[in-house]
Amino acid sequence: MNVEQTTQPEGRSPAVTKVEVKNFRLLRKVSVAFDKDVTVCVGRNNTGKTSLAEILSKFLRPGEISLRLEDFSTESHAEFVDAYREFAAGNEEAARQILPAISIKAFLSYDENTLEYGNLGPLIIDLDPECNQAIVEVRYELKPGVMKEFFRDAPIPLTMEWGESLLLSLVGPRIPHLYERTAAAIDPTDTTNQRTVSMTEVSRAIKVDFVKAQRGLDDEKERPKDQIGKVLESLFMVAAKADDGYILKDVANQAEKALEDIVEKLNDHLQDMYSKMAPTVSDFGYPGLGNRNFSTRTTLDSKRLLSNFTSIKYPGASGVELPESYSGLGSRNLLMILLTLFSYYREYSAQGTSPSVHLVFIEEPEAHLHPQMQEIFIHQLGVFKKKFPVADGEKQDWNAQFLVTTHSAHIANRAGFPAIRYFRLCEHGDSSEASSSVVLNLADAPGVNKDFLHKYLTLTRADLFFADKAILIEGTTERIFIPAAIAAFDERKQKESGVGLSSQYVSIMEVGGAYAHVFYPFLDFLGLRTLVLTDLDAAKPGSKQLEKCCVHEGTATTNQGINNWFDKIEEGLSPIDLLQLAQDEIPVTRMRGLAYQVPEEVAGPCGRTFEDAFILANPSLFQLELGGGESVLDIEGRARDEAGKYKKSDFALMFAIERQGWKIPRYIDRGLAWLLDESPTSSDDISDQRVDGDLGGQVAVR
Repeated sequence: MNVEQTTQPEGRSPAVTKVEVKNFRLLRKVSVAFDKDVTVCVGRNNTGKTSLAEILSKFLRPGEISLRLEDFSTESHAEFVDAYREFAAGNEEAARQILPAISIKAFLSYDENTLEYGNLGPLIIDLDPECNQAIVEVRYELKPGVMKEFFRDAPIPLTMEWGESLLLSLVGPRIPHLYERTAAAIDPTDTTNQRTVSMTEVSRAIKVDFVKAQRGLDDEKERPKDQIGKVLESLFMVAAKADDGYILKDVANQAEKALEDIVEKLNDHLQDMYSKMAPTVSDFGYPGLGNRNFSTRTTLDSKRLLSNFTSIKYPGASGVELPESYSGLGSRNLLMILLTLFSYYREYSAQGTSPSVHLVFIEEPEAHLHPQMQEIFIHQLGVFKKKFPVADGEKQDWNAQFLVTTHSAHIANRAGFPAIRYFRLCEHGDSSEASSSVVLNLADAPGVNKDFLHKYLTLTRADLFFADKAILIEGTTERIFIPAAIAAFDERKQKESGVGLSSQYVSIMEVGGAYAHVFYPFLDFLGLRTLVLTDLDAAKPGSKQLEKCCVHEGTATTNQGINNWFDKIEEGLSPIDLLQLAQDEIPVTRMRGLAYQVPEEVAGPCGRTFEDAFILANPSLFQLELGGGESVLDIEGRARDEAGKYKKSDFALMFAIERQGWKIPRYIDRGLAWLLDESPTSSDDISDQRVDGDLGGQVAVR
């Protein structure tokens, strides 16, 4: 194996396939698969998306790092106590095994048929000719031989008074001084075979750069030329430092020569000015120190000129050029991102020995970008790494992988399922227990029709990725009415308990009765608390097929979402059976609740659809008199007849906007109560599985 060779391998380019992170903030123990081009990280705020970018940036770059106790996942804090107990008992080796360490393990793939491994060489230590994987682990752990100093002044044995908090307050300040970062290459065929490598070798194999969210573009205190001028300066400096023969080396040299000529003329002019000014200066007792005179010299740095005196101008009318600040924030942000990416590409390509992989993190590119621009940006991102070398006339590829963190449903829509990684915070019911995140690869979701869901979410919105909870509804009527129902529900709940759904991000998605069941495995995979609001759709045998009917004369339901919920796809369930199943509370499966029409009173009439149910819940609004010896079936028939007088959308608009003082149908009220009472995400409810942005259709009031 030739580890000295530094040229890029031919054939398939190396790539990071996944990373494993342990004990860093919310990332207690996660594995994140990387797409070969663009990986999109989605989820609610504070679920660990930015933490992933930060640990890769901190751990894979050379230079000193210093982490604190706060950087360790809260679930690892108890391990400091457990390690101390072993240390106090004289088992120092056992204590070292328990003591928490922050680590990241990167898995890389490469072309096993290549003869030159380039900068990847130091990380490849296996002897298997068919192996095409390299593994490097970077750890932040206690230095050898300092455990006694680390636990100094702690009582032996640990007393009742010395709990976890006191021990952590003792050892916490020592972490930055007694912990260190180490790196090792691991043999994929034998994980016990490891070799220490330097951070320089790691950073050559995996170059990491970070494009932060551009929130300061609208700061009037900043000169508008500063932002872009700094990027232009970076581009120039890369060209100036490049090896001879690099395409822009001559351009940089020409700029330096032109500036030298200007400086020479300026120095002559300034010296002449000084010679005329000097007698005046000497009147003040200067220069002194033996009456030594002085001369003027002006030094202009061509690189610094770009950041200090360069700005972007836009063509305006009548030949008037407009300053950069006159351009929209979205255009400026996009230009900033593109120029920054281009500068990173230049740094990559200008090095004589290019790194094997270039990881570029882009934080919230949607800042200031309108929805269409967001979608185009994420679509074009994977194309940039091909276009940049072409623009420079270079034959060498830019072997870049992009990781994008976002709160934009538009970016998530366009990215597609295989590229999306969903970050979910698992909150334990017991507040004393720690919280951590899990990262889900949507491409691994079992039982999910990915093509259908991707097309559906692309046509609608991907709010599910950023919601606390979700409500799946059938159609336009519910989309119009449910927000009004939530407002009325919250008004009552605020008086009763002071809490309501409006304090949470609730995504309302219109899925139709025929497709709701397609979302069930997807919702289970996400672990998202979801209320499915649907219609009973009672039916009875007709001349050729099932036909619509009142609930108490029905023999079946035509609602596929209900039949699939109870796994009664072929034989089905009668409406009476369904009323019995929902008699006491709504049916619940894992983190999904199902709400369909139920009688307003026990053994009373029941609506078949939303309109029927609303009329039966508010009979006085429709001059519908109940009782008088009528059968339940007759009342249901009259409610259906009344509902038939209205168009569905007109009916919903009338009571959502124009008329007030109505009662929420019982099945909707029960469903909203269940959704409110349940916590957004509970790890106890998720078996066999260890989300601000554009709210779109979400009901959210913070």
